[in-house]
Amino acid sequence: MPPRQRRLRGTRDSATAQAVILDAAIREFAAKGLAGARVDAIARAARVAKGLVFHHYGSKQALWVAALEHIYATLRSGQDAAAIEALGPVEGIRELARSTFRLFRDHPEIVALMNEENLHRASNVRASPRIRALYNPLFAGMQRLLDAGRRAGLFRDDVDVTALYIALSGLGYFYCANRWTLSAVFAGDLFREDRIATYESLIADMVVAHLQHGVKPRRPRRSARGTRSIAL
Repeated sequence: MPPRQRRLRGTRDSATAQAVILDAAIREFAAKGLAGARVDAIARAARVAKGLVFHHYGSKQALWVAALEHIYATLRSGQDAAAIEALGPVEGIRELARSTFRLFRDHPEIVALMNEENLHRASNVRASPRIRALYNPLFAGMQRLLDAGRRAGLFRDDVDVTALYIALSGLGYFYCANRWTLSAVFAGDLFREDRIATYESLIADMVVAHLQHGVKPRRPRRSARGTRSIAL
């Protein structure tokens, strides 16, 4: 016997219905991709009438775009630019590398939908100004961290913020996107807590080491009385 459909009316119920439908759609898309997903299955999983799905989202394609916007917003919500920036240049970059990896680990639907969208050459991501806008605050915060690190003599001068984010994001993404094949090849579960902790430390160290490569330690300055003071 099919599950009983929910009766959702009014403004509050409308918002609830949209959220429930979107959650069901993300699970369906993650499991079957855009072509394989069915609106009927989404409606059943959400326990709403199929017509309500079309009422709120218009089409399966529009629902796919909404799902993409949601997963990118989820990814960005775990990359708190202000909190990361407050840690200072070195620890801020370390935490960004770790937190980005954790997001891919904790939300496998992000990996699944990104993989699928790349099959479509990111045509839907390019068409969504909301997704592009999500990264403006993060990139601005990263740039301030890099600038602060340079001024303090901690980071090299030739690092591009976009390339840096692609690198640290890729380090987290690849591990999670390929966990099954990598686990099979290396005969062990890569999602064991001890392995995850080791990898988090590794990628944080790798990113910081790149930023500090070739940076010469600053020599301490002499004060007016001839005693040495630490250069900041």
